[in-house]
Amino acid sequence: MQMRDGAKLHYIDVGRGEAVVLLHGFAMQGALWLPFALRHAHRYRFILPDLRGFGRSHGLALATPVLLDQHANDLADLVRGLGLHDFRLGGLSMGACTALQYHRRYGFEGVRAYLHIDQAPRVLNAADWQCGLMGDEQDQRLSEWAAVMEQLEPWRGRSFRAIPVRLRQRFWHVLSDFYGSAFHRRGWKQTTRLARYERFVQAVAPTRHWTIYLDCMRSYLHDNYDWRESLKSLDTPLTAMVGMQSAMYPAEGQLHIQDLVPHARIERFEQCGHAIPFDAPIRFQRGLGRFLRETADAGLARPRPTVGLSRAA
Repeated sequence: MQMRDGAKLHYIDVGRGEAVVLLHGFAMQGALWLPFALRHAHRYRFILPDLRGFGRSHGLALATPVLLDQHANDLADLVRGLGLHDFRLGGLSMGACTALQYHRRYGFEGVRAYLHIDQAPRVLNAADWQCGLMGDEQDQRLSEWAAVMEQLEPWRGRSFRAIPVRLRQRFWHVLSDFYGSAFHRRGWKQTTRLARYERFVQAVAPTRHWTIYLDCMRSYLHDNYDWRESLKSLDTPLTAMVGMQSAMYPAEGQLHIQDLVPHARIERFEQCGHAIPFDAPIRFQRGLGRFLRETADAGLARPRPTVGLSRAA
C-alpha cells in the first residue's frame, strides 16, 4: 500500500467480513497476529500491517522525525487506501501508542471499537505521573538507552556490520533486556536472552535499516507521548487488556484509563506480563473473541464501565 510520501507499506489481508486492524509492538511484525486472527478469519477480515521500520516494512525511512506521528499517518493512509469504514482497531504496546496517536491526530470516526493491549496513557514519568515506561526503573533504563544511542550515532549512514563488535554486542544486550521486560513467564524471559546473540536476533530485528531502532529510542525519550487529555474525548467503545505483572508499564497506570474513559471495559490478566498475546495466548484468544462478539452488532451499545476478569488458561 502506497503512503503519502510514496513509501509502500507491507500488510497482510486475510479473511472475509467486517474489518479488524491489528497493530503490533516494537520489533514485531503483523504476521505475529496470524495465530489469533486465523481462528476468526471465516467471519472477519484482518488487516495486519508491518509498521514502518519493522517486518517487511523495515526498509522504509521515516518521513517525519516523530515516530508515532509517522505510524499514525501511515495508519490513516492505509485506512483510506483500503476504503475501511466501521472497522475495529486493536494495538499492543507500540501498536497501542500508534492507535492513541491516530486518535489524537485524526479522531476515531470510522472506528467501531478499540482494543487496547498493555499500554499506559503516558510514556515518560513526570511529577504527576510515575507509571510510565519501565515504571520506577525508567531513569536507569532510559539512561542506558541514551548511552548506547550516543555511541551508535556516529555510525549512522554506515552498515551495521561496520560498527565495532563490542558496540554491537552492547546494543543487543540492551535490546535483550528490553525484550525480557515484556514477559512474565520464565520460559519466554529465557528465550529473550537469545537476543544477545546477533545471528539469532537478526531474524526478528533485521539491521539493513538499523537506525530505525535509534529513531524509536530517541522518539520515546524526547517526544510528547501523553494521551491523558485526548483520551477524555474518546467515545468509541474501548476494551483495555492489562497484564497485572507488566514490567514494561505498571498495571496501576494502565488501570487509570478507566478514570479517563469511564465507559472503558478493563480485562485484568493475572500472572501475565506486557506481551499478553504471548504470555497468555489462550486467555488472549478468549478475550479477542469476546471483543469481536460484543462489537458484532452495527447498532453498537457502549460497553458498561465494569471490570472484567480473564479466566485462567
